[in-house]
Amino acid sequence: MASAVSNTLHNTKILLCEAGTGTGKTFAYLVPALLSSQQTIVSTGTRNLQDQLFYKDLPLIVRALEPVLQRKVNISLLKGRSNYVCLYRLEQSAGESWYDEQTQSDLHKLKKHLGQTRFADRAEFTMLQEQSAIWPMVTSTTENCLGAHCPEHEHCYVLKAREQALSADIVIVNHHLLMADLSLKKDALGDILPDAVNYIIDEAHQLPDIAGRFFSQHISSKQIKGLLHDVRKELKKQPSSGESFKHLSEDINRLLDDLSLVLSRYKQRGSWQEVHNGVKPMLDEVTYVFSKLVNHLVKLAPVNEILEHFAHRAEQLLSTFNTLGLSEHSHKQNDTEQTNIHWFECSRAGFEIHSTPLMIGEQFKAHIAQQKAAWVFTSATLTINTNGLIEDSLEQVSEQDRLAARFNYFATELGLNQASFACFDSPFNYSKQAVLYLPPNMPMPDDPNYTRALIKAVLPLIHRLKGRTFLLFTSYKAMHEARQLLSDSGLVLLVQGDAPKQQLVSCFKQTQNALLLGTSSFWEGVDVKGEALSCVVLDKLPFASPGDPVLQARINYLQQQGINAFYQLQLPQAAMALKQGAGRLIRDINDTGILVIADPRLVNKSYGYYLRASLPDMPLETEFEQLQQRFTFS
Repeated sequence: MASAVSNTLHNTKILLCEAGTGTGKTFAYLVPALLSSQQTIVSTGTRNLQDQLFYKDLPLIVRALEPVLQRKVNISLLKGRSNYVCLYRLEQSAGESWYDEQTQSDLHKLKKHLGQTRFADRAEFTMLQEQSAIWPMVTSTTENCLGAHCPEHEHCYVLKAREQALSADIVIVNHHLLMADLSLKKDALGDILPDAVNYIIDEAHQLPDIAGRFFSQHISSKQIKGLLHDVRKELKKQPSSGESFKHLSEDINRLLDDLSLVLSRYKQRGSWQEVHNGVKPMLDEVTYVFSKLVNHLVKLAPVNEILEHFAHRAEQLLSTFNTLGLSEHSHKQNDTEQTNIHWFECSRAGFEIHSTPLMIGEQFKAHIAQQKAAWVFTSATLTINTNGLIEDSLEQVSEQDRLAARFNYFATELGLNQASFACFDSPFNYSKQAVLYLPPNMPMPDDPNYTRALIKAVLPLIHRLKGRTFLLFTSYKAMHEARQLLSDSGLVLLVQGDAPKQQLVSCFKQTQNALLLGTSSFWEGVDVKGEALSCVVLDKLPFASPGDPVLQARINYLQQQGINAFYQLQLPQAAMALKQGAGRLIRDINDTGILVIADPRLVNKSYGYYLRASLPDMPLETEFEQLQQRFTFS
């Protein structure tokens, strides 16, 4: 793999590379990146993986290679602005009346520790919880950053981190920051990332979804309320200007809350066209009052640069609200070619309205073509086993063509079909290290008693293993139902949402008789080696919800093109998610474990063979007695 990466970097090409769990792919791309002596941006899926690369893997490799390179290697960790304390917003947070005792305590700890940090990165404040209420108050976003108008501009921690990255050999970023750079290039603080020669995208399977968000337009009640909050804080310094704003602000907040309530009564997530006519009078009222607010802020703008910035921000938000909120139809290039999906979503925080591209491949391809750089996309799950679907239709094909067919789904998502392909299997011996168990007599997943049947089927196994099990669900509803069903099992239940993800995983490793219950975010990026984890239970095949408006629009689009959307979209999506979930089980060469897939469709549906082929090759059991004979319980 290192050879393939080195060749790609040397020749400024594009490589799609699947590297199974345990391959050592981090070393395989970092070594050639450092030996190239060219600035390389490495993008990862999560902040945790960023920290692992920066604090653990890279220092080890750098120490080994500096004698070879005969020079000092500089590495940099760069995160999105919401990870750094904003001095201006920290100062603005003082004196809020609503603070409870915990919030006040957290603010005190942050201020006390601030001078001991290098970049005021959230990860440097280890005494504060990841979910602390202070983080949105003391960090900035692209929208509320004042840029050069900020009184603390010269001391900005985001700027310091970016300036340090300019001269680094390796810059570690995450996919959100990478996509912000590709789609914006500059923000209120100037260049987001340096112009690197090499780009290496780890956990690349996550990139299509993230890229789709950055190529979308959206407006939310939270954005508008955030503006109102920031203006209110600034106008405290201008008491004579605040009375008219106060009345307008109260009206807008009320209207946004009413609109959110009405939208949520339709559904939590759906097509904008379904609800537009019903909420149009309310939208018109929001627009009318919001326009009055914008005019008021424009009149106040000459008072100082900060109010001028707020006026400009309000104008942009109003423009986006008019574009997305008042428009009933999806954006189209012409009457026959739909290019965007117009949809909404409701949550406790309010509502969001989105316009999302149907396909992002051409946009993404155009963006990376502008970089004139080498690109490596790698992950343990980039390919789909095409046995029985694509390869059967190809009589005589080369090995490279077969490889291209396996990468076709991911490559098409990002417009990378002209890339080179490489695939390196996991060194783990799944046939000896793992067993696939399909519980017998399970009802179909739409049966109202399905989760109860699942718990009844796996509980004897879990007791036999003394816990040591992940229970991974495709919905929050099923997860919470399982929690109730397991409440008197005598097992320790660690449930997603009760604590931050890494805290739950750490507790799971150290606790006897523990079960960890999670949904989609626990299907990947969770690494538990050794006997602490002996079983992974997947409750259902991870098909995306058919009611999702984005998925439904893409299905309709493909069907209009004469393409079978199930086999070309829904099934590949499910296969990749299934591979990710199954990948939680074996994380080391000495690990052993049982993978339980309860969904009977894996056996009794024709596509079940295709999904089983996407999993590592492991023996199959369908009876608990035979499973006990095959697997050594300890």
